[in-house]
This record gives sequence, C-alpha cells and structure tokens, in this order.
Amino acid sequence: MKLEIKNLKKTYGTIQALKGISYTFKPGIYGILGANGAGKSTMINLITDNVARDKGNGGCITYQDDEMTKDVSEDILKLGKKFRAVVGYMPQQQGFYEDFSPKAFLKYMAEIKGVKAVTLADGTKKKVSQQIDELLEVVNLTSVAYKKIGGFSGGMKQRVLLAQALLGNPKILILDEPTAGLDPKERIAIRNYIAELSKDKIILFATHVVSDIECIADQVLLLKSGEIIATGTPVELIEQMQGKVGEVTCTLDDVGKLQEKYHIGNIKQRKEGLVLRLVGDELPKEAVRVDSNIDLEDVYLYYFE
Repeated sequence: MKLEIKNLKKTYGTIQALKGISYTFKPGIYGILGANGAGKSTMINLITDNVARDKGNGGCITYQDDEMTKDVSEDILKLGKKFRAVVGYMPQQQGFYEDFSPKAFLKYMAEIKGVKAVTLADGTKKKVSQQIDELLEVVNLTSVAYKKIGGFSGGMKQRVLLAQALLGNPKILILDEPTAGLDPKERIAIRNYIAELSKDKIILFATHVVSDIECIADQVLLLKSGEIIATGTPVELIEQMQGKVGEVTCTLDDVGKLQEKYHIGNIKQRKEGLVLRLVGDELPKEAVRVDSNIDLEDVYLYYFE
C-alpha cells in the first residue's frame, strides 16, 4: 500500500501555503509536525480533496501508483471513488446537527460514506452498527451515546469526530490536530489507540503538540512555511541535535538576554538558581551539554522557535 504526493502546491492570493512538497507514505504513523500556519492543514485538505490544488502546476496525488485526479488543471480536482473508499478523515472542526446524538451522527456518516459492513484485517466482517458501538466505547462516549451533541464540550466533540473517521476501518487515516481540547488522560488513551491501528494503515497525524507523536510516530515530517524542512524517525532527528542542546544556571535578570540569542526550552527553579534549557547551533561557554537527554521537544524548538 502506498500513498504519494508529488510537487504539491497551493497558493492563497499572494501567499504560497505549500511550495511543491513531495513524499511517499507506506503503512505506519507519520507525525506531521509544525507551528500554526506551517501548511499542515493545507496539505491535508489537498490530499482529502477539500481544497483544490493550484491550476496547471499544483502537483498530483497517487494511491497504489494510480493518479487520483482526472485533470490537474481542473478548478476542482476530484479524487476517485477508489481512493475515497479507503480514507478516514478527522478535520480540526466540523459542523454538527446539534440535536444529533453520537450514535445517530455515526449512523448518518456511515450512510454518507456508504459503509454497510466493516472488513477487518483478518478478512472477517461485522455490521456497521456493531462497529459504531465499539467506536463509542473506544472514544469513551458510550454513556452519552444518546445525548445531544449540542451540549457536548469541545473535547467530547473531538472524540465524536475521531469515531466517524474510523468508520469502515479505512486503510488511510488522516487526522488534523486530533487531540485538541482533550484532557491529558484522554490524549494518552486516544494516542495509544491510534498506535494500535498502525500495523495495516497509513496514518497521517498532523499536530503542533510534540508529545502527541513522539512515542508513536514511525516517521516525522517537519513542515515550515509550506516546505518539508526535515524528515526522519524520532531517533534520527534527535541524533542530529547532538551538541546543540545545553543547560545554563542563571538569574532571572539573565533570562531576557539569553532569549535574544538562543531558543529557550524548559525553565526550572533549583536551589542554585534558574536552569534554562537552550537549543542552538552555538551555545554559551557556560552551558552544560545534555546530549544523552535530548528529546523531540528540543528538535521542535530548534526548527520552529
């Protein structure tokens, strides 16, 4: 199974949101990491055909080596039914019929998607009604399955959106900030569940929250100003940071001066003073290198702060 984007571009007015990005996705979890405005949502909206690519030179998308467009110069580029049938998509936000319950909403979405039965990885099938009940349990909404969505918190609505993305056991799962609005316990539960799904799926997990993907991503794509600026496994990206992360003990008066020259991570209060974590190509002489204690948060600070 293979999903490939080739020279993908998108321009809004005078702003080039994507600048010709290319990548090949195979089964596994891909953490698409970047600050707000980096182009993550634009990339996802192009792949899911919710936004049209630039006319004439907007690039192309292939699934199993088949191009999923009729004509890249059309105003609205239509992905084939073959592709739509294997994609589950969770947007950052989606409108709801406020009087719908989670169960009614999932039944409604199953009808729209044409999901009648669910084929599992082992080839067995189950009724979509059975999967709906299981998904509601996974996202911890069984107790409110018949309550009106209009009265739900933002986090609860996020969980409803995740459940609908999983309808039909899609081969490609595209998640745009899926843990936004969730409390820490919910974030961990959803993250762990997504990790379990990755054996036979391509999962694109777009986020600006490093902890969402640092322990589950097989590959990380760092997206900045519409370009992929670095890729690799979390370990590979961390190894590239050797010699670029250190800690300095200082006073509060020193913090402002250091912020002008270095990327500042955690600030901790110790009895000997404040301990600042610094990230940069060059560190002050007094900095203590922490090469054995680098994490993906340091990678994020290096590229985006």
